[in-house]
Amino acid sequence: MLKPLAALAALAAVSAPAALACSCLPCDSQPPLLESEYTAGAFVGELISVRKPATGNFPAETEGGFEYPPQLVYLFKVTRSLKGDMPKYVMVRSASNSAACGVTFSFEGLNAVAVSQDEDGRYHAGSCSQMCWGAEPNRSLITEDTMQTWADPFAGE
Repeated sequence: MLKPLAALAALAAVSAPAALACSCLPCDSQPPLLESEYTAGAFVGELISVRKPATGNFPAETEGGFEYPPQLVYLFKVTRSLKGDMPKYVMVRSASNSAACGVTFSFEGLNAVAVSQDEDGRYHAGSCSQMCWGAEPNRSLITEDTMQTWADPFAGE
């Protein structure tokens, strides 16, 4: 009796996390961020605030039976625009979970941010473009005081 239960548990453990994985192309196989057709804008900015939208106002998305977590909304003060006509203050949305390609930015320094833009004009950031700031074609765009972090700002709550 124990062996069939163990096999079932192992099968569930192997198959469940696959839906959560965020996969990105290696940075050296992507075009430079400022040349990419998927990058609508890029900037260096100071993180002013981050908020977690109420789940009642922002329903989770469901794809393939998996319910993705709500997005986080980051407010930045743009200190240097690198691509696009970036406003002085910009709101950037990102998934709240790294498994859904979400990004977390830092209050402790300037952040390099590459964004896409949806049909409603909202900006979005994902980990696939954010991880490439350190790649050779993009490295010269940022300075020593520009950083990226991957910590969850709500982990302590």
